[in-house]
Amino acid sequence: MIYLTLEKRLHSSALNRFAISLLAIALALVIGALFLAAVGLNPLEAYGIVASQIFLDSWGWQDLIVKMIPLLLTGLAVAVAAQMKQWNIGAEGQLYMGALAATWAALNFGASLSIWVMLPMMMIFACIAGALWAMVPGILKAQFGVNEIITTLLLNYVAISYTDYLLYGAWRDPGSLNFPITKTFETSAQLPTLGDTSIHLGIILALVLIFIVYFVLEKTSVGYQVRVTGDNFHAARYSGFNIKGITIALMMISGAIAGLAGMAEVSGVHQRLQQNFSINYGYTGIIVAWVARNHPLAVIPTAFFLAAIFVGGELLQIEYKLPIAMVYLFEGIILFSVLGSEIFTEYKPKLQRIVG
Repeated sequence: MIYLTLEKRLHSSALNRFAISLLAIALALVIGALFLAAVGLNPLEAYGIVASQIFLDSWGWQDLIVKMIPLLLTGLAVAVAAQMKQWNIGAEGQLYMGALAATWAALNFGASLSIWVMLPMMMIFACIAGALWAMVPGILKAQFGVNEIITTLLLNYVAISYTDYLLYGAWRDPGSLNFPITKTFETSAQLPTLGDTSIHLGIILALVLIFIVYFVLEKTSVGYQVRVTGDNFHAARYSGFNIKGITIALMMISGAIAGLAGMAEVSGVHQRLQQNFSINYGYTGIIVAWVARNHPLAVIPTAFFLAAIFVGGELLQIEYKLPIAMVYLFEGIILFSVLGSEIFTEYKPKLQRIVG
């Protein structure tokens, strides 16, 4: 009889992993098409409308890149922590804390400082807030071995609830007719846009940061220590690396990057803090990092693809009156497809004849 078996790969190249990821995404699109057909839509027609309005329309391109910016940063944040096999599920909460810190600076100093002082201050405050929020799980993991998945996840709800508390309380704009939003930021606290587009300066900031992180991880001794510790904990300990310090520092860097995403969103897109300003960018960053195999440079095309899913979901809502749940459905399908394909990076299918 002939059986399908799995054979351990001696070596899994980057090209092989990339090809498997592409196949997983293609499978996700096929499964998504089945769901669209199940609700009475023509999948080819729906995909065609989405593709044409995203890639052949200036509004579509701008919206795509604007949504890509927070995904670049949150995806990078998750990928950085994953270099040491730490799973930062708290990018959403760290994004919120970064937005809170940036908003505090904008509301208190926006009218008195120039843009050259205001924007760097907001960025620094956002990074510090995100880093401190991520430091708590980092310390608990390093000192007491507490699972960071649980602590980072639970802190998300604390950050979101605290944001709502401020928006319904002290930070609410008196002229907002009781809507939970702050006053509009002064011009000095708003990220400039590129030309006449809606694309703000955050795209350049995100791309520069990605290349800096890649350089540090791949070309410096600090990156070497991180990689060794992530690959072989015992080897790192015997080499005398400060594992606790690296664990906490890496989690804080991850939180700082996610906090910067919050600042970019409130300053570059909304120009104020409002409820639900993040459409699950922090959680989607987990998918971005997973599909990118936690490689900083691979975060760029992955964030582009997930941003297309976001914009495509909006178009499906407009064209076919589908709920936002359809977007989350696509995200879930992609995540499960990528996770399911992980086995093929380590094993290859093989037909084997067994004589019984």
